[in-house]
Amino acid sequence: MTQHPIRSPTAALLTPVGRAAVAVIRVSGSWLADEERGRTVFQPVNHRELREQPLQRLIYGRWGWSTPEEVVVCRTAEDVIEIQCHGGEAAVKRILSDLGELGVETVSAAEQRRCATDALDAELQSALSQALTWRTADLLNEQCRGVLRTACERLLNVSWTAAGREEAAALVDQVLVWANFGLHLTTPWSVVLTGRPNVGKSSLINALLGFRRAIVSEQPGTTRDVVTSITALEGWPIQLADTAGLRETEEVLEAAGIARARERLATADLRVVLVDIGEPPAPEDFQLLEDWPTAVVVGHKCDRPDAWGSDLPERALRVSSVAQIGLEELQQQIADALAPEVPAPGTPVPVTSRQVDCLRQMRRALDGPGESAYREASRTLVFG
Repeated sequence: MTQHPIRSPTAALLTPVGRAAVAVIRVSGSWLADEERGRTVFQPVNHRELREQPLQRLIYGRWGWSTPEEVVVCRTAEDVIEIQCHGGEAAVKRILSDLGELGVETVSAAEQRRCATDALDAELQSALSQALTWRTADLLNEQCRGVLRTACERLLNVSWTAAGREEAAALVDQVLVWANFGLHLTTPWSVVLTGRPNVGKSSLINALLGFRRAIVSEQPGTTRDVVTSITALEGWPIQLADTAGLRETEEVLEAAGIARARERLATADLRVVLVDIGEPPAPEDFQLLEDWPTAVVVGHKCDRPDAWGSDLPERALRVSSVAQIGLEELQQQIADALAPEVPAPGTPVPVTSRQVDCLRQMRRALDGPGESAYREASRTLVFG
């Protein structure tokens, strides 16, 4: 990946501030002003100086002059390195302080991105700073290290022959396969729980989150608005939505909550339909199962005697929020439904709506408008 070094050496934290599994610090510019101290601040296990490390290679070592911190360092360009360390604030503060002693100024990620070569690089760095989990950060970091850029540069320089257009179309299709997945690396998947009143949606939300977030009551219709919380399942960021129980009602506030619930269901990435198997099934239960045939189905309150019997769909997962039964299986099922496939290492993945739009314009141009439209879209993809 071609990058121009920033004249004055700078360091920027690319990952969100706060407690996390890993933090990524990007250092740009000719920063080893004090070569002797620079050689001792990072001690790689291969004993080679930083400037001699190969590009795009992960190097394990220890950081610091006293009580060293274990880190992973990667040279992404001639004068650019990325330091991965423990995500706690203390580790990040210490590394930035050490860099400050070497004449490296700490700046914001946005300020450092303004010195990037083009829109694609700036977007990738911005996306990495928005990662919510270690798993999404790892996938975004791979794109930042040149995987997506390599694909985009191939598309930028495609030969406008029959064979060249065929190759370009295949590559664009390969990248666009991961469009929805890539956008969710920075935006949580939306998972909406639905069911009749008092089936235990709020209790299940609380059980999945591990703390009390939604109001739990025996009174039907207690939840009258959409209550959301963000969590992570199998490393994927997910926004869980607890909605009003669906039923016919003349109560104005509850009816408004039900209307919002239906709107949220229509746009969700995944629906979880709850039925209370401790109570005999009602027509509304069967209607919900019919309306959402691809939903994850939960036979809730399975710690009570089963009143459904053979009416419960085979795909239904028996869960009890009170007895803590089936929660891990439900978490796994939700994660698998949202991300049934994960891109193999080295797979280019678009991570912004702008990138996806440009790729779709390029694909249409390959089939229709022709070379000028394709060239314009491919240049926009890289340079903005």
